[in-house]
Amino acid sequence: MTIAVDFDGTIVEHKYPQIGREIPFAIATLKQLQQEHHRLILWSVREGELLDEAVEYCRQRGVEFY
Repeated sequence: MTIAVDFDGTIVEHKYPQIGREIPFAIATLKQLQQEHHRLILWSVREGELLDEAVEYCRQRGVEFY
């Protein structure tokens, strides 16, 4: 299954354009979905450098997007 996930307010607390604190269990849940072979897409209003920061934030925590 392909699952679209928002960043601000879903993975981290909404502090846009900064990156807020991680929402409890968000990264762990995304990692579990990846282990179950789901494809994750980051669906966000972020673009450019702000989007790159969000993708890198997740990558550093073991979440890769399709």
